[in-house]
Amino acid sequence: MRAARLAAGLLAVGLPLAAAGRAGAKEVWSRGEASLEVSGLIRSIARVSEGTDAGRFERRAASDPRCVFAATFPECSAFDLVDDKTLYQSLTRFRLRLDGRVNRHLSAVVAYDHELLFGTLDTLGVTLAEEFRVDSLFDLDWQVRAFGMPTEHRSWRHGLYRAYAQLELGGFEARAGRQRIPWGVGRLWNPTDRFNALPPLDIEQAQIPGVDALDVRWNFDGFTFLEAVYQPNGNSADAAYGARFHGSLGEADYSLLGGRWEEAWAVGGDLAANVRDAAFRMEVIWTRPSRDVFPIGAVRPERLDNFWQVVASLDYSVPVGRGIYLLLEHLYNENDLGFGEGKAGSLLPFFESTFVPLVGSGLRPEQGPFATAGSVNRFGGSRVITSARNQTGFQAGYELTPSLRADLLVIYDWDGHSAVFAPILVYSPLGSLEITLGAQLFAGKRRSQYGSQPDLGYAIVEWFF
Repeated sequence: MRAARLAAGLLAVGLPLAAAGRAGAKEVWSRGEASLEVSGLIRSIARVSEGTDAGRFERRAASDPRCVFAATFPECSAFDLVDDKTLYQSLTRFRLRLDGRVNRHLSAVVAYDHELLFGTLDTLGVTLAEEFRVDSLFDLDWQVRAFGMPTEHRSWRHGLYRAYAQLELGGFEARAGRQRIPWGVGRLWNPTDRFNALPPLDIEQAQIPGVDALDVRWNFDGFTFLEAVYQPNGNSADAAYGARFHGSLGEADYSLLGGRWEEAWAVGGDLAANVRDAAFRMEVIWTRPSRDVFPIGAVRPERLDNFWQVVASLDYSVPVGRGIYLLLEHLYNENDLGFGEGKAGSLLPFFESTFVPLVGSGLRPEQGPFATAGSVNRFGGSRVITSARNQTGFQAGYELTPSLRADLLVIYDWDGHSAVFAPILVYSPLGSLEITLGAQLFAGKRRSQYGSQPDLGYAIVEWFF
């Protein structure tokens, strides 16, 4: 997709702009040690890309016998429809955050969102994301079923982004509720973060889904602590728990961790240290999955192999002008999904085989295996999901003026020989207003990490108050 087409698409979607105001939390009430602060944001995002109409995909799959049986599924004609439709999408989010304190020991945070979405919303990508979504213990997100919503072109949803209480007693801290569990030190990839890891190309890096968990921490001093996390689930077998010890040795910080996620045991650690004027970071984790998976093309269900995931990075600020930020990071992922085959291409690993026929199809189990949507078991408990085993990311950033910053991220897939180029401009005319223009341009063969993805252009306007 050419840059002119991306720009034209963004203008077609349109962005509602908010008037500027003062950023930062505002105290609205206090009495002794008790207080209440209010803050919030309005974020509008417009994006244009190529995508797949989920309805058309499902109808084509239902009419083609090759799409039913696992043996012929890679040649399913529904994959001819992948990325054949230009997508215009917009999201406007209003968030109100309340920070309350009862006394010096007890506090709470609640962040409540309303989101309006317009454009092409019924896409195959959204459908697959729902299949692989890890369920939370509590359902705190709701659809507004009024004013003609939802439809495939508009939706209004609301829910609790954060909702937790925190207890602090000396060196002891406990936090319960929907929260973020920030583990890992990598800048682009975080394989040791089994609760909240985000892919490096997510255009909302600050929008990190929370988990319903109990996080307990014992602080021994300013740099050393022991942390334990329990994430319950309606199905006890899906409950997750982990522990992490963080300490320092000289000028280096390190963590040792272990736990169980989706019935996969994992142990690992991370390290952050200065190397002269540069910063070195590393994450290493080993995982032992225990659930069986049945990929398309496999003879029978079987357990995933044990796997290693390693991230190593080096970043440095070159003292030129305002300073040029440089980052080099490499990911080694033994749990790579592979690039698939046939018309399905790189989407094939996101489907599985089953001997359970579709209800109403008239087929018998012995006629299988049949194709079906995949499950989170395919990822072996890890949230770092890649088709390639080896990837290297390079990032450079520079402040052109005090209010304008330019960044460029390039990631290369060494196995499929594909790449993504992601330039970003961030303009901050006021302390409370930020405007971002960005693009993600992909290159490579269709059956590769990035060659199969459509180009993307987006704009974000954010007002903090």
